[in-house]
Amino acid sequence: MDFHLEDKQDAEIEKLKYYHEICNDALNEFSNNHPYQLAAYEKEKIVDLLKRLFTGEIDYLENSPEDYFDIYEED
Repeated sequence: MDFHLEDKQDAEIEKLKYYHEICNDALNEFSNNHPYQLAAYEKEKIVDLLKRLFTGEIDYLENSPEDYFDIYEED
């Protein structure tokens, strides 16, 4: 892997981690503001789903960075 691709990969991983944090924060805020609309078990399912989603994206990026950027990189 070339140095430029490695830098892009590291930056993208940090961005994905930040997006995951934003999603978790939004879920917590929604849950706090609407306590009767989201049961605790539903919130846990969503937390688990988000974890799988972002972990999967990071794994894909780490294992196939060229393919990842072919799919997601804007021209």
